Amino acid sequence: MKALSRKLLAFVSASLLISATPGIAVAQSSLLGSSIRDEQQSKIQASETPSADNDFYPSDHRDTTSPQVVDGPFAQWGIPTPPGAEGYEVNQATNDELNPQGLKEWHPTTNPNSEVIPGQMRSDREEIPAGIDKNEADKAEIREAQLTNPDTPTLNARPGCKVYWPSTFEVCGLIKEKYDKVGGPTSFLLLPKSNELTNPDGIGKRSEFVNGYIYWHPKTGAHTVSLPAAKVWKRHGWEKGFLGYPTTSDMALGNQWFKQDFQGGHVYTHNSPIRPSQASIQGAIYDKWQSMGAQNSKLGYPISDELTTPDGVGRYNVFEHGMIYWTPKTGAHSVYEPILSKWAKAGYERSSYGYPVAQQENDGEWHVRQRFERGEIASFNETIASLAKNFGLDDQETQAMFDVLMKDFADHGIDSKTGFGNLLTHSLKSLEFNRSNLLAALIDTPALQSNSDNEAAGCNYVPPGNSDTLAGDVFYSVATTYTYNHGHNGIFVKEGATAEEIETVEAVNPEKGVQRLLGSTREGVCAPRLLRVNTDDDTRSAAVAFAEKQAREGKGYNKKFFATRIGPLEQDTYNCSQLIWAAYKKASGGGLDIGEEFPYEPYQPAVMPFDILKSHNTYEY
Repeated sequence: MKALSRKLLAFVSASLLISATPGIAVAQSSLLGSSIRDEQQSKIQASETPSADNDFYPSDHRDTTSPQVVDGPFAQWGIPTPPGAEGYEVNQATNDELNPQGLKEWHPTTNPNSEVIPGQMRSDREEIPAGIDKNEADKAEIREAQLTNPDTPTLNARPGCKVYWPSTFEVCGLIKEKYDKVGGPTSFLLLPKSNELTNPDGIGKRSEFVNGYIYWHPKTGAHTVSLPAAKVWKRHGWEKGFLGYPTTSDMALGNQWFKQDFQGGHVYTHNSPIRPSQASIQGAIYDKWQSMGAQNSKLGYPISDELTTPDGVGRYNVFEHGMIYWTPKTGAHSVYEPILSKWAKAGYERSSYGYPVAQQENDGEWHVRQRFERGEIASFNETIASLAKNFGLDDQETQAMFDVLMKDFADHGIDSKTGFGNLLTHSLKSLEFNRSNLLAALIDTPALQSNSDNEAAGCNYVPPGNSDTLAGDVFYSVATTYTYNHGHNGIFVKEGATAEEIETVEAVNPEKGVQRLLGSTREGVCAPRLLRVNTDDDTRSAAVAFAEKQAREGKGYNKKFFATRIGPLEQDTYNCSQLIWAAYKKASGGGLDIGEEFPYEPYQPAVMPFDILKSHNTYEY
């Protein structure tokens, strides 16, 4: 597997957080290879839900929006650090521990030698796995031969022991049965690295393996424990802590999430290189989460242990998309978007609001509210809040968006719920399209292997255009921030023999507005795709003239992708796709829409950068 740079992993993590709307599944391929957890692996499939983002690489030529959470242990999930979690580590596992691999094939030694015979040992015929030398492998073969004799004494009190070549350590009894059942050396555990050991309580037993453990106790039986799950168990005191012994092996829940039950609680691990986590959950908070639907609820999976608030009274767990707080006085209540952001901004339980005393509830058709000890927080509902998040809007801008779209939907005879729902779906598709294209660009770029702090590393930035480019052509490029990126567009206004000689007009960003850019002096764009518009030369020339006029007049920038088709074509501000859409709409007398994917597409107010790429009125060259 190609090693990913720190920055690429940061981008991948945050770029998955493209909406606060639970239930939007993001598929991830398994990295477990030949790992076989055990017979208790479940085939339950659970969706991973996206949530929030931050800046990735600066570029003058991008469509950016308001910055979000950038610091703290839960920043990748868009959750500000709650009091009491300042030093918390969400992930303590290495990439190798997250992705344990067993041997591709293993079998006992056929007719093992009872003494070293030079040139005739198994180690002379087969490759020895890394980490074990020939001397150890030969000792393992001799031990295999000895164990074929039932009278051979072992180092262990339990009967029925076995050596797994090339490891010299014996695995015995019920622990051996469990090891064999999960696949032995071909399982994620790989090879044994200890004989059977007695736990400090004098009752339980364990065997240690390269990639985990098998623990046995007469009350709980024998169960595997992966290294990521063991991180949680260890910090809580192993079997002597409140978790006690495992009562199940880990169970696969889908999307590289695993659950393991213990006597005193539960451990959830996300064994993916993208937003890995290990967390324990128990008691009233676990019960509340289960009553909400567990990982299929709005909260998703737990990503923190149960933590204590600074006042020593409250307890809370952080989840992918929210939190559950508990106190003896208030009980357990969840807090999630859109209320969570407002409560967090106020200071969580340390704010004037105090702890939550009720669940979030609807307040009419478009708003929600939640009661706290000393007040109430209200907000737009999840759909509107998610749209605001996807477009990077503050509260005032969100209200303005809502008012504009409510009127527009009414003017076009569109049910408002349908209109907002379709717009949310469209914005999510736009974000995901940009994300997948950026990942493809990064993976193809050698620079991503670097761990340099150079913010421009990771994509091959080039001026758009080539010798075939004509004035009036347009381009789509990947946006290289991960603050709600929808891609980027521009229109070519001057041809050239090379990209350095070509000029474009683009709505650049809030600081620079609409500008005319020369290839040799501009900052490049990531993975530009060149497009020609299906129209005549006169219309192309008129579109160029429109764009040049906006640049000369110093028009500003906006992020109102959602309102491209609302209002006049001549405006004081533009975003990148709105500018070139309006240029061709104006140039054609209203007849040419380069934002529609197919002819007579049902009306929608938004035109996103990827709409122009996918339009039936443009084609790539």
